[in-house]
Amino acid sequence: MQIKLLPYTTVDGIRTVPDSEIKQLFTRTVAEELDKVVFYEGTIKTEDDFLKAVKYKECMFYLVKTEKETIGYVWLNRFENHTARYHFCAFTDYWGDLEEVASTIMTTLMYMEDTEGNYFFDLLTGFIPAWNKRAIQFTLKNGGYSAGIIPNAIWNSEKQKSEDAVFIYYTRGDL
Repeated sequence: MQIKLLPYTTVDGIRTVPDSEIKQLFTRTVAEELDKVVFYEGTIKTEDDFLKAVKYKECMFYLVKTEKETIGYVWLNRFENHTARYHFCAFTDYWGDLEEVASTIMTTLMYMEDTEGNYFFDLLTGFIPAWNKRAIQFTLKNGGYSAGIIPNAIWNSEKQKSEDAVFIYYTRGDL
């Protein structure tokens, strides 16, 4: 499956994707009941919350697209030096076809360069709730590594308590 990452950014004062399309991504996430997994911490509850989060200047947001449709999205935030926190959502229709997609996404992100040829990122990290076995297995199968379980690393808004999470990381040399 050929995919590309379409950045949600501003070029010459114009957004690359209409806000309405970004809001539709959230609506689809909710319709597929993925919101309780993707936004487990409870900070994003509405289309407007989602739009505001991805427009935030400290966020790099990408639509994951085939030639015909959007199959998910990824975003990076919490930047520090050459590291960032990585997040992803894949729509359920595509769960069986994601290995090539995951490889393309991670390779694209890890090999992005500035105008002087320097890589933006040396390390991408993330926390996956320990109960999300599917995401953990998928991530480990597709180039991610685990540094173990971190007790109380994430907040579960629905349960109103902190929960354990698996710390996942990607480095360029491992892809």
